[in-house]
Amino acid sequence: MPPSPLSKRSLSSSAALLAALAAAVLLAAPASTGPGGGALVLPGLGAPVQVVTDRDGVRHLVAEDDFDLVRASGFVHARDRFFQMDLTRRQVSGDLAELFGSSRLPGDIQARTIGLRRAAQRSLSVLTPRELALLQAYAEGVNAFLDSHPLPPEYAALELSQARRWDVVDSLSIGKAIAASLSLDIDVGPTSQLQRFVAAGIAQGFDGAALFFDDVRRSAPMDPASTVPDATSGFPFVTARVPKVDPTFLAQAAAGAERLRAKLAGVPLFAHALDRRDTWVGSNEWAVDARHAAGRGPIVANDPHLALDIPSTFYEWHLVVKNDPEAGPLDVSGVGFPGAPGVILGQNERITWGATTNPMDVSDVFLDELHVFQPACAAINALACIRSGGEFHRVDVDFASYSVNRPDDTILDNLFTASLPLEQRLIATVPFRSFGPVVDITNPGVVGPGGGVTTALVLQFTGFHATRELGTFNRWNRARNLADFLDGLADFDFGSQNWAYADAEGNLAYFSSAELPLRKDLEAGTVSGMPPGFVRDGISGANNWVPDLAHSQGQAIPYAILPFAEMPQTVNPANGFFVNANNDPAGTTLDNNPLNQMRPSKPSAIYYLNPDYDEGLRAGRITRLLRDHIAAGKKVSVQDMKRFQANTQQLDAELFTPFLQQAWDRARRPGAPGELTALAGDARLAEALGRLAQWDFSTPTGIPEGYDAHDTFGKRTPSVPKPEARASVAATLYNVWRGQAIRRVIDARLAALGLSTGSTDAMKGLFHLLSTTPFTGVGASGVDFFPEPSGLSAEDRRDVALLSALRAALDRLASDAFAPAYANSTNQDDYRWGKLHRITFDHPFLGTASIPPAAGFADVGPGLPGVARDGGLEVVNASGFSPRAQSVNEFRFGGGPVRRYVGQPRGNGPGPRIKGFNVMPGGPSGIPGDPRYATQLGSWLTADYHAVVLGTSFPSGPATQSETLVPAP
Repeated sequence: MPPSPLSKRSLSSSAALLAALAAAVLLAAPASTGPGGGALVLPGLGAPVQVVTDRDGVRHLVAEDDFDLVRASGFVHARDRFFQMDLTRRQVSGDLAELFGSSRLPGDIQARTIGLRRAAQRSLSVLTPRELALLQAYAEGVNAFLDSHPLPPEYAALELSQARRWDVVDSLSIGKAIAASLSLDIDVGPTSQLQRFVAAGIAQGFDGAALFFDDVRRSAPMDPASTVPDATSGFPFVTARVPKVDPTFLAQAAAGAERLRAKLAGVPLFAHALDRRDTWVGSNEWAVDARHAAGRGPIVANDPHLALDIPSTFYEWHLVVKNDPEAGPLDVSGVGFPGAPGVILGQNERITWGATTNPMDVSDVFLDELHVFQPACAAINALACIRSGGEFHRVDVDFASYSVNRPDDTILDNLFTASLPLEQRLIATVPFRSFGPVVDITNPGVVGPGGGVTTALVLQFTGFHATRELGTFNRWNRARNLADFLDGLADFDFGSQNWAYADAEGNLAYFSSAELPLRKDLEAGTVSGMPPGFVRDGISGANNWVPDLAHSQGQAIPYAILPFAEMPQTVNPANGFFVNANNDPAGTTLDNNPLNQMRPSKPSAIYYLNPDYDEGLRAGRITRLLRDHIAAGKKVSVQDMKRFQANTQQLDAELFTPFLQQAWDRARRPGAPGELTALAGDARLAEALGRLAQWDFSTPTGIPEGYDAHDTFGKRTPSVPKPEARASVAATLYNVWRGQAIRRVIDARLAALGLSTGSTDAMKGLFHLLSTTPFTGVGASGVDFFPEPSGLSAEDRRDVALLSALRAALDRLASDAFAPAYANSTNQDDYRWGKLHRITFDHPFLGTASIPPAAGFADVGPGLPGVARDGGLEVVNASGFSPRAQSVNEFRFGGGPVRRYVGQPRGNGPGPRIKGFNVMPGGPSGIPGDPRYATQLGSWLTADYHAVVLGTSFPSGPATQSETLVPAP
């Protein structure tokens, strides 16, 4: 699961001025605003609600019916996380400037333009009366907190004394934002980049399209792990011819794409959607069936990866309803999002489920012909319209106004209305394109008094329609079996996901979900113009979505969708396990072409899911761990699954280091060229390669200050075992070498051509070049990536490049770029990985509330901010960074598991039917200074867990608190 809306945020221009005030506010704030025991009146309750908080900070809520439960849920959420909830809804609604000031206006304008809150308002129409009433009860619980408690301390730091009340659309907006962050692609990044490649190729005599698609921005993963083929030994498609791509449309779309990219690049909510390859954050899920599991049932593991901020993205709680008159009893535990009721990922007594993001292509950017004040528009009673496929479709026009706070003028609640030019207030949407916004106009002057005809970019997205995700989780929280789960899955309309499922009956299943729109050209068996994943031709209509106004499959959108039976899925997989870590679920990209497979039910139509997935490295490692265990005749236990979840072996290192070792062996051969002989004589290289030859590819911190999986419940081991120290040094050597290799081979060659590409793309491109046999160093484009030293063979030039990169890495490690970590040392024993691999859990804008320094955690050392933790690029225990990293603070990570979970159904015998274990990177409270600010963070850092509790027998002890929310007298 890629980043939630609460992703890493940079300080606003006024934030520096706020820091001193914020620190004073925090010092003056009470140590805790959480529950203190006893009874507390909550208006609107029909009966008392018990709230128990255990030592891990998990909130357990016990109510008589659903309405009391959700009302109490809103109150408890607001008490713990209101500022986080307010930020999230404001990011969606486009009114962050009301908090932070004018620096947030550009982002607000884009958020209003794209319009996820408008989409949330549409979703009101598809709620059942009961769902609407439950959301209203939740909102009333939030507002009861606002009526009876002071605001969190962040508001005083922002010179605000009041907050907007909560409403139903706020909760729906959060759902839309989370789902959009996992599924929305705004295809302008790849479009503008491809245009640059093609133009450079024309000017310089190489194949720019081949350089882009085949050499450096490949769809094929580094490891071929793919979910359904690995689980079933079969493919859900039929292989066919390769469609030809016509690049002539590029020039018309690239200019608008570049303008839009510039507008959205600084908006955290949408920046990652511009090109997900450059901002990839993933998730893991895998499972083994009862045949291969130790115990009485299948085992599921899941760890979604989002931004690692403080407070944590998820909120862990356990929800109990004794017996709702309409829905019956409820007993579910798991995680949800502050601002919305219920459990999103979790378990009850009968089923357990988890998720990873499945980046199905559910959006397109169209280049449309825009008419303003033209007769064609007047004929359909519109001031503006677009023409597509010879037909005209209206454009709805509205204007927004924006309020702005002055957070540094010492006057409370001093807001003003921003004075903005008309074009910045304009919001234009196209109902024909799923109510999609006009996101760029080639000639904005056509909206003036005279009007005219121009072109515009329009974003179409399934999530802009009224959708029904809320119903999915309502059903799953009470689901008893696979039929119930599938019934809920049918309502998961957008926010494409991979679902892992197991139940007490012994079933194990994997499903992909969301409504994937069918495109006219692909259904006709060809690609017209640019393929999906790039700006598409809306003027001809050939790329439009296939209409289905009858909603013939019961879908939410009025367009035809890929039938559920053709989506990647497996129930009780033949091979006894499945793995998904955002890798290709169906295998459509393994040949580097996502558009050369055909639908099994319609062989004349292209079977298309998405242009690319991640590198396959996490999925490859997990698949190896499971297969090796099973091949050895061992049963996989819950403890094994926990150990696999903590694995930090870098598969990229396992794939790349053989090439480096081969280069070293060739450099020492008799008769090697002088350039290689000189490298072979470098004692530093000999030592480093010796260390890499003995490395198991694990990435421990190697320092006493570091947190490693061998530590226990956040307690660090004071001494470092020698094997860990050696592995730590090898991890440093390799990761710095890889950055130098990418920069010297891929980046340098592209720079010479006036080009650049994304981080992970370059790594895949380098691996592909090195893996191609016979080796030539020349890509499909005709570009030689190993041109120097001239006069040597291709193999020798390759070896010089790889070994020179290692020498450059050693030079850098001893340089000022790494001096805060290694003090210019040339002793390789000093190069411990934990000095580089660090994380800071960022508060949205208060540095004093970030961890460290909050909650008793400290930086690794001067110039080394953050907590050291084991991990690395694309390891299972996700903790990645740019593969180009080459200085002391570039190996820090900011995303990873926002929850680790392992669960095993145990049949219908005595005892718990599903035994689950969970851990979170934080605590329930978002109030800086609260003792429950980071209750589980230590356990998370050392990959430990607590047991999931169901029922009403709660853990007891001095750290447990109990209170009762009671009706008003």
